[in-house]
Amino acid sequence: MAAPVDTRRRRLLRGAVAATAATLPLFSIAQGAPGAGVLRLGYIGPGKKPAAATGWALRQGLLQRELAPLGFKEVVTRNFPNGPDLNEAFISGVLDVGIYGDTPAVVARSRGLDARLIGFDTVGMNVWLLTPRDGVRSVRELEGQAIGVARGSYMHRYVLGLLKEHGLQKSVKVIHMFPRDGEAALDQRSIAAFAAQIDVGPLLASRGYPVIDEADRHPTLRGTSVIVASSKLLATAPGLPAAWTRARRAAIAEMRADSAAYYAFHAEVSGFPLEAVKASHPLSQYPEAAYPAEGLGLIEEVKKFLLAEKLVTQDFALAQWQWAGEG
Repeated sequence: MAAPVDTRRRRLLRGAVAATAATLPLFSIAQGAPGAGVLRLGYIGPGKKPAAATGWALRQGLLQRELAPLGFKEVVTRNFPNGPDLNEAFISGVLDVGIYGDTPAVVARSRGLDARLIGFDTVGMNVWLLTPRDGVRSVRELEGQAIGVARGSYMHRYVLGLLKEHGLQKSVKVIHMFPRDGEAALDQRSIAAFAAQIDVGPLLASRGYPVIDEADRHPTLRGTSVIVASSKLLATAPGLPAAWTRARRAAIAEMRADSAAYYAFHAEVSGFPLEAVKASHPLSQYPEAAYPAEGLGLIEEVKKFLLAEKLVTQDFALAQWQWAGEG
């Protein structure tokens, strides 16, 4: 007898963190030492370099300037396709700082990852729910059909939350699908809808795929991009969070003063069209404060959701995750 749909969807998201759960207790043993003066930064996305405020701070040398007094001579970046993969890199000790979505970050913290939240890079990320051309026209019409989404992502949390709002969690199949495969699946009508993240969503919409819902219509289902640093690194460089915040604030000031230059840079490093980048990354989503109230509120919503779905079992206080002091 087939498992009920709500059981399958739990297994789907749980599968995204199973490897992390199995190895997290070994983190303190596996953690390797970084090279002298080198800070290793991981981020999510197809881009050859990070974007957002931290990316601009790197491009302009603002972050390097702030980190130099702490003994860091170089920042080495590495991109990852999704949050669970970045978590694996943290576990294996090859990263010092990670910038990635709230859902995999909260899962890792709940599972015991010895790292601290040092800030938010983006707050209020949208998700676009797209359908094939001439497909369904509303969320309600998805009953009995399938949605594609990258498991373990902030988009996945949006999808499950949206289905719950509409009472469709038992009648809609949620299948794992990487963003690169979404357009082909829509064209082939192998799915009734695809939940696309920033950049991908507006790009697909510009190609004629209808948008039947967005996370912006459900404020508590929007995503955030968090900045997490290993506790081992912070023990040797306790001034790093304040330095990072200062660099981001300086970057945001420059981005606001010359948004055209910033968006041209973002489009170049991400590989997405300028208009898709502008639609995905309003400057208002880049907070100057390390711990903005809206960001903390969205993290609480992520925790509540994951606990309610039994995707994590260990709650934690945000105050214990945050690095003390904002700088």
